Amino acid sequence: MYKTRHAWFFLTPALLLLMAFSIIPAFIAFFLSFTNYNVFQPMDWVGLKNYMAVLRDSEFWNAMKNTFYYWILVTPALVVLPVFLAILVNQKLLGVKVFRLIFYFPVLVSVVVTAFLWQWMFASDGIFNYFLSLLGIEPVKWLTSTKVVMPSLGIVTVWQGLGYYMLFYLAGLQSVPSDLYEAAELDGAGFWRKHLNITFPMLRPMIFFVAVVSTMSAFKEFTLMLTMTQGGPIGASTTVVYLVFEEAFTSLNMGYASAISFLLFAVILVLSMLNQRTLDKE
Repeated sequence: MYKTRHAWFFLTPALLLLMAFSIIPAFIAFFLSFTNYNVFQPMDWVGLKNYMAVLRDSEFWNAMKNTFYYWILVTPALVVLPVFLAILVNQKLLGVKVFRLIFYFPVLVSVVVTAFLWQWMFASDGIFNYFLSLLGIEPVKWLTSTKVVMPSLGIVTVWQGLGYYMLFYLAGLQSVPSDLYEAAELDGAGFWRKHLNITFPMLRPMIFFVAVVSTMSAFKEFTLMLTMTQGGPIGASTTVVYLVFEEAFTSLNMGYASAISFLLFAVILVLSMLNQRTLDKE
């Protein structure tokens, strides 16, 4: 009883903050999704009208397509690549902590600063096109081409997220007994066989966690689109969250934006459940 009281004592401030800034606003937004609330006029109950309008909205489906495309570009890379990065920086080498810091450094940089930095590098006269010109390759319209803009944003996201997810895998690798690797080496297992048969199975819970977190992050990404492309060109980088922002704070259709938000929540929930079923079949 003594430990339970103290546990609740320490958990209560965090619970109050969670209620005030997450749970209660979520319930309010859910209520607003059934109204025509637009800030300046009294709200009226419209039932499922907003949801039906969203499902008929071509802009919503275009934003959903862009969001799924961005997710496919980003999440597999952020689930797999940090594993190998963690394996490399988990070696007992001189100065390996410096490499861990270097790989983690992009995480410490503000997303807005990162966006402006990469926007400069992606410019028509930026550093990437400069190196391409040295190879005799035509400049690439990184942020102004409808076909290239989403892969360009995906590159930025992967660059900044590698070090973040590397830490999770690195923590998981610390718990893998070194005896397993030594036994595998005695059996003649090479680098790939050793990690495919030991590392990946032992990291399955962490892989599931990273898959879920990176999926949620990909579906709610907004800052890069706002800072680097403003949803363009021609809506090619307009994601669902960016559409919510436009509807809520530009058009002031709060009820309609809330309906879009909860449809996105449903999509993320389904994907998370599918991830869990795939990785936890046993």
